[in-house]
Amino acid sequence: MADGIRLAEKRDIPALCTIWKSSFSDEEDYIKLFYKENFEHIETFVYEVNNTPISMVHAMDCCFAAGEEQIAAKLLYAGCTLPENRRNGCFTELMKYVIKEESQRGYALFLKPSDSDHISYYERLGFKPDSYLRLITIIPSEIKPVSAAPLSPAEYNRMRNFAFSHLPYAKWSDRHLKWCVEENEYFSGKTFSVKLNGEEYFIMAAPENNALIITETNLSVKQLKQFSGALCDMFGTEHLKAYMPEFACDEGEKIITSLVYNAPLKNTYVNLILI
Repeated sequence: MADGIRLAEKRDIPALCTIWKSSFSDEEDYIKLFYKENFEHIETFVYEVNNTPISMVHAMDCCFAAGEEQIAAKLLYAGCTLPENRRNGCFTELMKYVIKEESQRGYALFLKPSDSDHISYYERLGFKPDSYLRLITIIPSEIKPVSAAPLSPAEYNRMRNFAFSHLPYAKWSDRHLKWCVEENEYFSGKTFSVKLNGEEYFIMAAPENNALIITETNLSVKQLKQFSGALCDMFGTEHLKAYMPEFACDEGEKIITSLVYNAPLKNTYVNLILI
């Protein structure tokens, strides 16, 4: 490997937690849970100085699917550097190394910048904006009953793949969905199905202050509005906010979902990327 860059080992986890905590607002218990559940299944690249990691980025398996076509991909996630080591080029060197290594292995790459101000930085590395979500806010006007049942990660993934198989989308393994469900539960969330007019739909949601945050669903905006009261009542919230695919929604705040590198598909629906 290039000088200063290598794959992280288990012994590095305390240092990785320190880098993470210095850069993001997550609690230490959550960071430790992330590594406990994911470290052995992902690649974590680090830039080290004096045998100590100071910068890192994680690469998580995924694939971009469109009909029968499936393209191996990697989500680059939680890339960051200790504050005292920023603006010295180490993260850029790390990213260039990871891009070269993963691209040579045939992977399409994608990421979601933690701040829109970082988009231009990643564009300079060769990434291009590709897909968006719409964040809508719904204030319930009534509570219309809805029948709900819990979903296992495998069940959720099966329904998700069926719902999005008609378009280019990020397809995840059952193992990754297991983590997403556990992460959602960590934040007091639930992953469940609802039945409307004989059809079954999925929802992943968690409360945040007075709002119910819906991370993903295949309900339409009209259906969400119709049953928003029951969903808010289920979680004890006053209103809900939902991340909706742009192809299914033309209202609300437009939020970039992914920047892509070396990706042959365009406008790929991307979600469940540990925003």
